[in-house]
Amino acid sequence: MHILTKVFVLIAAVLSIMMASLAIAYSVNVDRVTADYRDMQAAKISAENELAAQRATHGQAQAALQEDLAAARDELASRNADTRRLEAATSDLRIKLRQAEAARESISAKIAQLGVTTETQARIIDEYKNENDRLRDGELAFRDEKIDLEKAISDLESQVIVYEQVKRSLQEQIAEFQRESSGTSVASSNNRNSGTVTEMTQLVRGSIDEVMNDPNTGYTRVRINLGSNDRVRANTRLYIIRDNTMYLGDMIIESVDLNHAVGRIAFVKDNQSIREGDQVLSRLGS
Repeated sequence: MHILTKVFVLIAAVLSIMMASLAIAYSVNVDRVTADYRDMQAAKISAENELAAQRATHGQAQAALQEDLAAARDELASRNADTRRLEAATSDLRIKLRQAEAARESISAKIAQLGVTTETQARIIDEYKNENDRLRDGELAFRDEKIDLEKAISDLESQVIVYEQVKRSLQEQIAEFQRESSGTSVASSNNRNSGTVTEMTQLVRGSIDEVMNDPNTGYTRVRINLGSNDRVRANTRLYIIRDNTMYLGDMIIESVDLNHAVGRIAFVKDNQSIREGDQVLSRLGS
């Protein structure tokens, strides 16, 4: 056999061996690759299932997050609205605070003004009080002086009354002498009523009911509401006053019955007249 043929045969054998080893390796690799492919397919399916599950979970989580986000947005909007309301309320409160502070300042100013007014009024009241005290002291002094003057006047009037009574007594005595010497009917009438003029020791008070002018004698006679029941007797002297204080004159009782008496006016003060309603007293200064 030719050498080349041997070489080619050897090469063919080597190639056959290499092809056999390659075939064996291929068979082995095919099984392994197929098994790996199947494992990879199973892993892929598992991964896809897991991915689907994760996507579902993620979708649910995302939906929950979307709901939470929406709730958070709603809450944020509510909080923003509450914030705006609170800001508006705060603004109103600040305005009211400023108004209250202004009112407080106004009240404080009024209180201060009232304090000044009160102090002024207190000073005025003190001045009025002091002036009133001075006026009261002056009035008391004036009253004391007036009382002293009234006492002095009363004493002088009493002296005048005594002097006038003495004067009237003298005038009556003169008139009595004149009537006795005249011998007329008027004198005889007066003689019937003549007698000693007496003063009553007890206090008797009455009033004049009627005033009568006698043209025959020229006397003024009065009728009073006192009589023998009041212990009034003829030839008793009574004093005529007005308003319980003003002395007007005297009267002499001429005739008396139980409840009335008639007497003549013995004396009348200058510029005075006797009229109905004037009072009569048995004693002056009572």
